[in-house]
Amino acid sequence: MQPPAPVEALTAAARARQLRIDRSGMSSDGLHETSRDASACADDARRAWVALEPDAAAAVAAGQPLAQVLARIGPQAAEPLYLEAACSAAWARAQGFTPLIERRGELKQVLTRVAQLAPDLDEAGAERELGKLYAALPAYAGGDLREARAHFEAALLARRRSHPRRGSCWRGRTSCSARRKPRSRSPAGRRAEGRAWTSPHLGPQERAGPCPALA
Repeated sequence: MQPPAPVEALTAAARARQLRIDRSGMSSDGLHETSRDASACADDARRAWVALEPDAAAAVAAGQPLAQVLARIGPQAAEPLYLEAACSAAWARAQGFTPLIERRGELKQVLTRVAQLAPDLDEAGAERELGKLYAALPAYAGGDLREARAHFEAALLARRRSHPRRGSCWRGRTSCSARRKPRSRSPAGRRAEGRAWTSPHLGPQERAGPCPALA
């Protein structure tokens, strides 16, 4: 049974925004636009998985623990769930460390669930985002460079299995971007790019303040 067209449209819109965020980077003069795009992306993606998984949405409304909510989400909703997390990551990088630290446990659960449901989604995107999370968190809040490297290597291994003739680059992301000459950025831009991410759901208002959690 095919999901309804509105779900497909919401997921496609979120996917397009995520790609635009990915391409634009975290330059200091574009943080406001990135934050706005990330907010809209997370909103569309959440609406999509809620429509696909009404039982999980009901569990959220009933205040059930996140683990129980995620257990009700199946493979058909893996992409919008992932997109919400990935766009939330971009939102947090544009905001600062505080949202990341507050949501770190939730983010690990969500991305781990996505990795279970669809390990090859977005070329092992869940593993890649977990690597970013562990790399960006301060040590006192659970940051771990060895853990980050393990997730990045898992993503790279999955990428090579899927596309054995393409080498180690994927869509201009982690591996490829390391080969390029870095762009000149202001100190504020470099700090923003190093920031990690949370899982906000801002809604269409595109608020600049803290966002509610997934569940």
